[in-house]
Amino acid sequence: MTVLLTVLLTAAGPAVAAAPPLPGEIVHTETVRMSDQSTMTVSFTKWPIRALQSLDFTFEPAGGIEGRTGLVTTVSPSGDRRGLQGIVLERRGDSIVLPRHPRARQVWGLDVVSLPEEGTWRFEFAVEGRGGTSTGVLPIRAIEQPGPPLALSWTVALTPWAPVAVLVAVGWGRTRRIRKSAPPAWSG
Repeated sequence: MTVLLTVLLTAAGPAVAAAPPLPGEIVHTETVRMSDQSTMTVSFTKWPIRALQSLDFTFEPAGGIEGRTGLVTTVSPSGDRRGLQGIVLERRGDSIVLPRHPRARQVWGLDVVSLPEEGTWRFEFAVEGRGGTSTGVLPIRAIEQPGPPLALSWTVALTPWAPVAVLVAVGWGRTRRIRKSAPPAWSG
């Protein structure tokens, strides 16, 4: 009985270790063929990707990330090689050094990121390891942003605050008049 239990627990161990990152959240994966004929699995928490919509990316090269460094250069549809400029991460030139994903430490990842432009983005990967550097490219299409245009969204969102701005301006003007008409006095 003890031997059977040991065998079952040993067999279940690797299955738990190989569980997918962010279980239940990954909705799409793409496989990138690298220059050394290995692969990298890129996973997304939203699909299709829309411009300005937050999502998580995970990156897992075949063989895992231990002892390796991953770099990604995001090229925007307009050709900007620093396409994801708002991300505050370690960089090497135009490339982002891929950190471990905060909720799935066994893979690299970008947490709560959005692609600011619609169009075809290029994710250019470089994986540095003991065997050298392998590279790969993944084109990703970002479709139009969800919802109405940003200008319309901001207008609708700020319209209720217009009366508040008027009240503040009127109140400030009244108190200013009162302060100017009052004689200077020492209140000590």
